Amino acid sequence: MELWFVVAVCGAIASGVSNFFFKIAAARNCNAELFMFYSSITSMLIAVALVLVWQQPIVGYGFAAAILLGSGVISAASGSLKVYALRYIDATIYFPLFKLITPALAILAGVTLFAESFSTLEWTGLVIGLLVPIILISPGENTRQQNLTMGLLLILITGVLSALTAVAGKYAIDMNVPVFTTLLLTVVGLSLGSIGLMAYQHGVGGISALIRTESTPLLLKTSITRAALISFGVWTMLFAFSEGGSLSVVQTIHSMYILIPIVLAVIFFKEHMNWQKVVAIVFSVVSLAFLG
Repeated sequence: MELWFVVAVCGAIASGVSNFFFKIAAARNCNAELFMFYSSITSMLIAVALVLVWQQPIVGYGFAAAILLGSGVISAASGSLKVYALRYIDATIYFPLFKLITPALAILAGVTLFAESFSTLEWTGLVIGLLVPIILISPGENTRQQNLTMGLLLILITGVLSALTAVAGKYAIDMNVPVFTTLLLTVVGLSLGSIGLMAYQHGVGGISALIRTESTPLLLKTSITRAALISFGVWTMLFAFSEGGSLSVVQTIHSMYILIPIVLAVIFFKEHMNWQKVVAIVFSVVSLAFLG
């Protein structure tokens, strides 16, 4: 079992817990843009500290840097839309479909853009990994949703945006941008995107008023905790890429984090639980066995 695989699995777990905080923010009606703003600022401070400690350069990467900054802006939009989506539909609907779209697009990008190829065992693991989200969906879920149509539209949008972010990270690592520098450039773009979203929603002059009126202890705690966890999760993906992990396999492993927020949502928010979720966990373990 290679190091990149172990790191990718650990990152999936951290990312799963971090995504549960989106559900908390949605359930408590936290301001989505402000949630992403505090998350992005925290992530940027973490990334700056890591770059300084490891003394990694942050200039001289040209087009790759621009791609990373752009992917950060995209992540800000995706994060805000994710909070809105979870107000319309349950986590048990959102996360499975979201993590069907993203790895499927990542596999397509890996094969077409990065010339990735796989053994029969790896293909088996990838296919089983893609089946996990499908297993989690049941027809009975539809009647429990606030606005299924809007929720499905937001799933599609956020899934595509998430795949683009993963492709940007893989591209930067292949262009020899250091891991922590890649993380920093991404979260700088994330911060810019978060500020831009708030300015668009409330006007430049309304940002300070928004911070004063909408900032709550719960919002601060959830956004900061989520930022620490997702920073670790993103770092693990980038590290896995740098150690030889393919975009397709790493993203498929990462996609299995959906099980964690679903289980946590069932425990803490009493969302629907059924036999499909148990089968999905078993399939996830089998998929990891083939991919590892």
